[in-house]
Amino acid sequence: MTDDDKARPPRREYAQLLRLSERLLGQLESIRDELGSGPTTDLLHEIRNRTGSSPELSGAVSAIEQAMRALKLTESEVRKAIFDTPQGLQVEGAPNLPAHLQRFLAERASMSDFQYDVTQDPVRGWIICWKEYTEKGTVRGYGQISERPYAWIED
Repeated sequence: MTDDDKARPPRREYAQLLRLSERLLGQLESIRDELGSGPTTDLLHEIRNRTGSSPELSGAVSAIEQAMRALKLTESEVRKAIFDTPQGLQVEGAPNLPAHLQRFLAERASMSDFQYDVTQDPVRGWIICWKEYTEKGTVRGYGQISERPYAWIED
């Protein structure tokens, strides 16, 4: 692992963590809803009618809601880590690059396997042509992102 790999944020891992968080949150919501549903309430009433006492589920429900809040807090921290981009990325030859293109490059420019070229088109504005390579040197992904992608379409 190079120093560049250690310095850049692990975006793919963060994305995996977000997907895991969404799944867990969905499961916790399902459990909370099940504990408060009609059949569960009916079951608790039946137990109380037969035995004279009923189990208390409010502690479990509040613990689940507390876990959901903690999960949402963690999710917001992960999202912040993903979308926080270093300010002041300057692209040589493109002094007035729009913010969305600057963010795109700032998120990826520190990756050693990412290459890009910035050109200017009279109709579509600034265009970034990019390629991302695997460790073996094969192309993982490529594409173009432009300032005004639909400017060529006549109204």
